[in-house]
Amino acid sequence: MDVVMRSLRTFTFIVALAMTGAISGMAQAQQVAVSDTSIVQYLERPETGGKVKVVQPAELARRVSRAEGVIKYDGNKGYAQSSGYRIQVFSDNDYRTAKNNALYKEGLIRQAFPEMETYVTFTSPFWRLRVGDFRSYEEASHALRSLKDEFPQMAREMRIVRDKIHIQIHQGFTE
Repeated sequence: MDVVMRSLRTFTFIVALAMTGAISGMAQAQQVAVSDTSIVQYLERPETGGKVKVVQPAELARRVSRAEGVIKYDGNKGYAQSSGYRIQVFSDNDYRTAKNNALYKEGLIRQAFPEMETYVTFTSPFWRLRVGDFRSYEEASHALRSLKDEFPQMAREMRIVRDKIHIQIHQGFTE
């Protein structure tokens, strides 16, 4: 009888452990990236599986979208900083080649798109190249298509990421 109870406890423990792992795995799978500023942006993304086009006035789009947060302004730098989007073109942690690859790809993009700002950063252990300062996901998505068309060999690595962006301050800006 003691052997039966011991094996029953072992079986119960294994089943409980398996269920805990399965539940935590399902919870992680159900997490949704909250990178869109409105439900309309989420529905219009191609990754959702369908094709949805929402026609709405600009004022309604502004009211539906989430506020992007506070803009930080430092008059000495000539730009303000806010939450937004950039296109990550390159990310690598190979200490021998990553920096040179990032700088090389930056040169190619600057040559093809001189109007886009490029940012090569090192956050240990990764060298990254990010492009642009986009306030909305749509702006970044249009630029991403242009970049992928121009550089199809780099298209697989390109993606839109949330980042702190620079907003140029024009002469005559007052707080």
